[in-house]
Amino acid sequence: MCCAGTRSNAQDVATFPDRPIKLIVPAPAGAGVDTAARITAEAAEKHLGQRFVVENKPGASFRIATSFVAKSPPDGYTLLFTSATPVAVLQHFVQKLDYDPVNDLRPVAIGVYQPVLLIVRPKLGVKSVDEFIAYAKANPGRIIFGIQGIGSEMHLSMKNFEKTAGISFTQLPYAGGSQAIVDLLGDRLDAMFLVIPPIRDHVETGTLMALATLNAKRVAALPNIPTMAELGRPEMTNDLWFGYMAHGKTPDAIIARLAAAFAKLQADVALVRRVADLGAELNIVGPTEFGRIIESDRARYGKIVVDGNLAMQN
Repeated sequence: MCCAGTRSNAQDVATFPDRPIKLIVPAPAGAGVDTAARITAEAAEKHLGQRFVVENKPGASFRIATSFVAKSPPDGYTLLFTSATPVAVLQHFVQKLDYDPVNDLRPVAIGVYQPVLLIVRPKLGVKSVDEFIAYAKANPGRIIFGIQGIGSEMHLSMKNFEKTAGISFTQLPYAGGSQAIVDLLGDRLDAMFLVIPPIRDHVETGTLMALATLNAKRVAALPNIPTMAELGRPEMTNDLWFGYMAHGKTPDAIIARLAAAFAKLQADVALVRRVADLGAELNIVGPTEFGRIIESDRARYGKIVVDGNLAMQN
């Protein structure tokens, strides 16, 4: 029995993939992570010889989708496309996860780096980060700051901003960015950290104002927006990645096969341009380096949680 099972497993690995791959996205269709998932997966299909079937499973700060993948068979046919939230952030809070972010998932490839912008409603009357901070100091707790999920990267970026700038906001959680954008446009929300795809048109037309990017460098699609580091706040730099992860016990050979297919995307000129048009950057990172990035993120976000005494607040 043992030997027969071993031969079967070896055969499965050798023929991988021989059917479509399910790609689980932890956000609604149209969200930034969903867009990045669909365009990179579509481009990778020709290198794998199989389709990706995208399933959106939003909710619970990405926990629902992540748990689904962690409990799926470790055969490479169910992948997660995610940001750092469920694998490097949520573990620092007190709620019990129904998956182990260290052992139940393993990195395959980062696909996209998605810059984050500090967005304010124009009628707030501030035109720079310094003016925004001055207003917040003069009006403690008056600024209503939207966050996409308690315990997310955006939440911790906001908390880091409060602590390092010596200000305080009234935070308003959202399940996703779409309703928050409606509220920003309707002057019911003052500010928020948001990725570019759903707000680019609003920024370009001036219906929303971008004060800075958390990206390490200026965004090519929006070159006039300064980085936080340029403005003297390097501690706010945060490169938001979206990447592919598999079940933690997926065989090495299958991870290598997937990673090799994604690595070929970097030479896809049309894809590079398409991602850039969204205001993002195609930057394929393989499993080993991806793993190091996750560990670094765990340490960085953990420090923000501890320094801000945030664990009990979630």
